[in-house]
Amino acid sequence: MASIFQHLREEHERLRRSIVRLRGVEPGADRLQPFNQLRRQYVAYARAAAGVLYSYLIHVKTTQQRALQGLEEHKRLEVRLLDAERALADDDHWRPTIASLCEELARHLHDEERSLFSTARVALSDREATGLGACFAAERARLHGDLSNLTGSPSEPLASATGTGRLPIQ
Repeated sequence: MASIFQHLREEHERLRRSIVRLRGVEPGADRLQPFNQLRRQYVAYARAAAGVLYSYLIHVKTTQQRALQGLEEHKRLEVRLLDAERALADDDHWRPTIASLCEELARHLHDEERSLFSTARVALSDREATGLGACFAAERARLHGDLSNLTGSPSEPLASATGTGRLPIQ
């Protein structure tokens, strides 16, 4: 079975590919599909990581503070995704807003890998890491499925499901 760290590495790679895809959208091309894909992936990832890994690490003395900071960062980035959604229809603000968001997301992934994951590797046993990996994979799949099913099809824009044009993020 894969450890939590293997699952997170794979998820980070998927997110990085989506970031590159969104950054590469040409003027006049469809912005909504790559944006919603990244948002759906990030929200499922962040919430699964919060519910499984971070909620475990806040009870480990050596990782507690960094885990709490990571939870706050995940919340902040979800708010940034909502803010970026408003710029989708605004040609003048879209590119700088998305560039800034993508940079923040990429920096977060890098920081998470360099600080929290390295500390967590030392704090967790192989058995704990494997158990958390199974829980993370299941929770991420459930969340991604829930977010995708809001529209009835993972290829349709997620925001249209709420009637407000916004992803239902608490």
